[in-house]
Order: sequence, then structure tokens, then C-alpha cells
Amino acid sequence: MSVDDHLASPRDPEGPVNDLLTYAQLLNSPQLARLYSYVLQHGPVEIEAIKEDLEMPHSTTYKYVGQLEEMGVLTRHDEESPATVTATPIHLEIETDQGTVTASPTLVEAIGRQLEDEDLRVFVDRQGIAKLAGALHYARRIRNGELTQRTAANRLGVHPVEGMTVFTALQDVIEDVAEDDPHLERSE
Repeated sequence: MSVDDHLASPRDPEGPVNDLLTYAQLLNSPQLARLYSYVLQHGPVEIEAIKEDLEMPHSTTYKYVGQLEEMGVLTRHDEESPATVTATPIHLEIETDQGTVTASPTLVEAIGRQLEDEDLRVFVDRQGIAKLAGALHYARRIRNGELTQRTAANRLGVHPVEGMTVFTALQDVIEDVAEDDPHLERSE
């Protein structure tokens, strides 16, 4: 497993596990994922703009900003008035027998987008986040012309219509995050 060293010190043997736990929390909370993605794509951004654009209550916005700050993926800049926040692109690679699994801003965006995209929400409800990560892997390969949607759905182990629906939704995610995910091209 390798992780960006923006969170873990190379001399800190606990760091990679802490990073894994941080990313797991981010990947398991669509609300946190949505806020993280928004800040990554729009940052530096004022907290009030986050609240307005994401239509979040004041206390919830500050709570999530605080959580992301504690997780080490968001930085608050209080020296500016009004205060702004920026996000650090995450990157986690886990080597498996089936190949490398990558968690990057693109996956986080897909998780957050399920709050607004019914196709992604239904897919995650039915198949889970791990299957969504697999679908994103295949969506990238489809985008690169390596696979057809039908072949990718078969490899993913889902009904072709369900696969084609999620791949189409994930293509939009990939296009929207391409500029903000420095690991996207490397992972393709």
C-alpha cells in the first residue's frame, strides 16, 4: 500500500493506517465526500459560499469543515478575511491480487455525487461502495477505449443495463473532476 505523504510521515509507522482510516471515513460519508469535492474543485473558497452553494445549514457546514480539517484533507486559512478553505487531493493505492485499487478525488466525487445523482445512489444502495470503486475502474478503461460497457458490466458482475447506467454516470464524474485529480491520468 502506498499513500501520499502529505498526511503520513515516512518515519511514522502508524501513518499509513491512520490515512487508511481517514480515507475510509471520507468514503463512507457522502456528505463529507460532497463537501471535500466541492472545496477541492472551487478552493480556496469561503465557508459561507460552501454553505450557500451546497445548501447546508450553518452548523452542519462548520461541523463538516472541522471534521475534514481534523482528517488532514482540508486546510482553513483564518489569516484571510473572510476565512477560506482549501483541500488536498487524496491518493491511496492498495495492492491486491487482482491489481491496484486506487482511492482518489474521482472516487470521492462519485461517492458525494450519489446525493444528487439517483443512478449512482441506487447503484451504491444495491451494490455498495466497493463495487462503485470497481465500476469507476472500468469506467476509466471504457473511456480509454479498452473495453465496451457490456464487457465491463460482465467483468464487474452486474446486469448489463445496471452497468451501462453507472458507467454513464461515472463518465460525467470523471470529466468533472479531471482537472482537480492529479492522480486520474496516472491511474488510467
